[in-house]
Amino acid sequence: MTVDLVHAHFDRLKKLVELEEAEEISQFREEFLKRTPEERELAGRALLRLAIADSHYSPAGHRLLTFRYGHHKPLPLFSLDIGDVVTLSGEFSGQQNLPFGTVYEKDKETLTVAFDRDLPEWVSSEGLYDLNKAGNRATFKKIYQALSEISEVGHSRLAYLREVLLGLKKPAQDDPVDLKSLVFFNSHLNPAQKEAVRVVLEAPDISLVHGPPGTGKTTVLIEIIRHAVAKRQFVFATAPSNTACDHLLQCLVEAGLPALRLGHPARTLLSLRQHTLDFKLASHPHMKMINELEFQIERLRLRQDRRSERRGLRREERREIQDELRHLKKEIRKLESDLFNQVLLEAPVMVGTHASSADSIFQKRNFDLLVMDEASQATEPSAWIPILRARKIVLAGDHFQLPPTVRSAEAEKKGLGVTLFERLHRLLGKEFKTLLNIQYRMHEKIMNFSSRQFYGGALVADASVKNHTLADLPRIRKAKETEEVFLFLDTAGRGFEEALEPGSQSRYNAEEAGLVLEELRKLLKLGVPAQEIAVISPYSAQVRLLTAKVPNPLIEVDSVDGFQGREKEVVILSLVRSNLEGEMGFLADTRRMNVAMTRAKRKLVVIGDSSTLSSIPFYRDFVQYAESIGAYRSSWA
Repeated sequence: MTVDLVHAHFDRLKKLVELEEAEEISQFREEFLKRTPEERELAGRALLRLAIADSHYSPAGHRLLTFRYGHHKPLPLFSLDIGDVVTLSGEFSGQQNLPFGTVYEKDKETLTVAFDRDLPEWVSSEGLYDLNKAGNRATFKKIYQALSEISEVGHSRLAYLREVLLGLKKPAQDDPVDLKSLVFFNSHLNPAQKEAVRVVLEAPDISLVHGPPGTGKTTVLIEIIRHAVAKRQFVFATAPSNTACDHLLQCLVEAGLPALRLGHPARTLLSLRQHTLDFKLASHPHMKMINELEFQIERLRLRQDRRSERRGLRREERREIQDELRHLKKEIRKLESDLFNQVLLEAPVMVGTHASSADSIFQKRNFDLLVMDEASQATEPSAWIPILRARKIVLAGDHFQLPPTVRSAEAEKKGLGVTLFERLHRLLGKEFKTLLNIQYRMHEKIMNFSSRQFYGGALVADASVKNHTLADLPRIRKAKETEEVFLFLDTAGRGFEEALEPGSQSRYNAEEAGLVLEELRKLLKLGVPAQEIAVISPYSAQVRLLTAKVPNPLIEVDSVDGFQGREKEVVILSLVRSNLEGEMGFLADTRRMNVAMTRAKRKLVVIGDSSTLSSIPFYRDFVQYAESIGAYRSSWA
């Protein structure tokens, strides 16, 4: 019976992944068949007619080409991003065997791509080139392999963990850990954070850390990892995105832990690339010896070719050269193996995405502790990749913030959007999970609506942030705008209707954008630093419109999804939707609103049409909350 349930579960997950892969392939093909190159560029999927501005090599040995438009024209705001896999094509490239690269660096005018192999002859400093975002099938392959392996494994620690995670067996508990006798590396942990650490240490199989916005979830994970390292355990810390992995790595480095980042250096922040496997290998003293041996091989082959051309080689000479080549190659293989093992053994903590845990370096090595951050943003099939090698698992996240990205509507409907974290949060008893409830980011009035709607009113604002305002900051004038912390500016009845951006299918609201600009000018005039202000919108078209019009380039403008995990003193949120039908699109997923509202520390301004928003009970409650604390204002006023 248990075997049947296991197979049924993983067969269902595999079918959901097949739907997702088919949808991704379909969308990718449609882009090329139905969209012109110019439309793909507008949608952020391509960059056209670029010139090569520079060519060099990275410390890790990747060939780097830097591209730019002619006349120093800036790149589009929504374009290819660091870490994207792209194909390079040019006037003489044809359509076959185009080189693949990874976007390595990016600024306002240039974009650098890293290539792993020699580039074809048609790539030169002259001419114009196109970069197109490419599909990446490797992750799907790793997911299928993981699902097959986990489904079939039997009579082992992994089989036991699998049945615990499926709810077929109850997780175990070790001897109770006395909180009073527990010594913490971080002496500043609050009681909820200390309790979370205690629960994890007491659970030998699985535990959950539920971390709402601003509650110090990563701080808890670093403490847990430090305890594991002190016990000489090997830890794999993972997250579904490279951005989240970089955040984990940064915190580990700041805590003084020797962590190694897996994955392509292009997908790691520039400031952290020295901690990647590629850079560690390239900078190791053994690498100089390997390079010298490779130079000897090249010189030996050149000597062999020259002698053959002049007079031919005698059999004894040929054998002597071949023996020397074999010896040099054997020496290189040994040095490479020693180098690789040495770098790996020096790192008690490795950081990478779920897919990177399927790397060949882990073929004979399991994780004593698997720490999965942002687990509520990972689809369940992808989460099983690192679980294959885990002895103990800690999942951390918040299923009331942004869900995983699912392209297939059918797969979403059939459950691909339900994460392992969310399923276990319902399944596990309270002895295996904790809620971090003290937050250190938001004024109490900004926090309270989310606390009531998503966390049962459990969140508490720490005394350091509970009543802080913009007016408390130096060089900011005291005024109504800097002393109030929450404002809902209602556009109902103004006729500020949304519009569809040509080509991108995203929505914008020009009149609402005008109100955003008015609020920005007021704040700047009162001395609020531009770099402490963020403007957020759920729609990329509104982000593009506002980026072109903000009065100071230091004001950050981004989408809700792009701003997850970030914070600013001031956040202005433009909701865009305004229509007679009450259509809300993906704003109907209220988790997006939870993320947007909880980015603000001292002031939150929300601009939207209450008559459209109120078609959903959540937004009706939001308007009522604003009214109850005196934060409601009609834009007619």
